[in-house]
Amino acid sequence: MLWRKKTNLEPVATEADLKTAYERGRRDERARHKSHPFLAMSVAVVALVGAGMIFLAAREGSFSRGGEVVDLKLASAADSALAAGETTKNAAFNPDDAVTTR
Repeated sequence: MLWRKKTNLEPVATEADLKTAYERGRRDERARHKSHPFLAMSVAVVALVGAGMIFLAAREGSFSRGGEVVDLKLASAADSALAAGETTKNAAFNPDDAVTTR
């Protein structure tokens, strides 16, 4: 006869087989998608800085004024860091002047 009844010869997967295959698939995907924590942290920091710049641009009304605000804040922070560095340097080279007694 041309049409024969199909016989089901394929094995039936048990619950343990499915769980093993699932875990093997998860393990394979984890191995394919390795991530470095420092890279992920640097991407997050860059994204936060970008979001801050967009916020400042929206608040100031333009990107040039938002950038100007960031430049002024960075210049102020750099000046205070330089002043702190000078104070520390002076205290290191002249310890008698840096120590005050009360």
